[in-house]
Amino acid sequence: MQLDDRKKRILGALVDCYISTGEPVGSKLLAGALGNRISPATIRNEMSEMAEMGLLNQPHTSAGRIPTQVGFRYYVDTLMGNYALTELEQSRINVVLRLDANTLDGALLKASELLAAITGCVAVSAAPRANIRIRHVEVLAAGKHSVLVVLVATPGVLRSRLCKADDIINDEMLTYFANLLKERLEGLSPEAVTPELMENMERALHQYTKALLPVLEAVFDEIAVLNDEEVFLGGETNLFCFPDFHNSTALEIAHFLEEREHAAKLVGEVHQPVKVRIGTENEGEPMRSSSVIAAPYRIEGKTQGTVGIIGPIRMHYAKLVSHIEYFSTVLSKLFDEHFADE
Repeated sequence: MQLDDRKKRILGALVDCYISTGEPVGSKLLAGALGNRISPATIRNEMSEMAEMGLLNQPHTSAGRIPTQVGFRYYVDTLMGNYALTELEQSRINVVLRLDANTLDGALLKASELLAAITGCVAVSAAPRANIRIRHVEVLAAGKHSVLVVLVATPGVLRSRLCKADDIINDEMLTYFANLLKERLEGLSPEAVTPELMENMERALHQYTKALLPVLEAVFDEIAVLNDEEVFLGGETNLFCFPDFHNSTALEIAHFLEEREHAAKLVGEVHQPVKVRIGTENEGEPMRSSSVIAAPYRIEGKTQGTVGIIGPIRMHYAKLVSHIEYFSTVLSKLFDEHFADE
């Protein structure tokens, strides 16, 4: 869609005003926003033409205009300006994200919480699992009948589980079990932990089978989900703070996001620096009144997952795009520092 320069200036100013106020924008207000260089009459004519092009709506006969989803799309793709994060904003993001940077999941959970707090939107961090390897297995006594099993996998994945044994666990038993897990599991992918390997390890328990078989089965359960995509949400209650959403709309979106695979799809498959999906461009009927902004994070240049936000279509796109870009950059740097070459 091609617009001349005057239409672009009018549309850009109108979207900016509507984002700020949430109210239909009239020709007199636009004329003032444009420095009174274009008359209200000319602006009305231009808005009428842009309405015919599908860029604007007029909610009421006597009201001004508001952008349609097509109008927002054109604005984001063509007219949106840049927003520069302040040094204070950048510093806050850097400091807080480094607090839980020792594991991939910990950093992504912190990223979702912080991103939701800063933007006032719902934040989503997704970590698809690929090329997972069991790097280290640790077994610790946690009482006479309990064992804490810790699995460390690459890149930066940590899982732990407190397991109940069917008999008293002594030091000799614990040492044997720890060595068995290390010898048979370390260096393997989850796919390599086959039923045959499980059976062999069960037989290798020998006299410790009665006590340790429930623990070994719990270990296998944890390995089985290592490849499952992890999705971290933050700020779900923010949905109920948007004036653009009725409570019923917010509730529908909240229920939709309870299915984590829905949230993962919304921010998934992002290959460019930042992806903006507006309204009907999103999957799922409850999301048709929302926009999603997402960006990938990388380890050694390879995309590992995404971070993004969900909010109403009327949002401060320039500011939020800059925040998502910066989160993506900081996460990528952190993960390179902690998990590269694993």
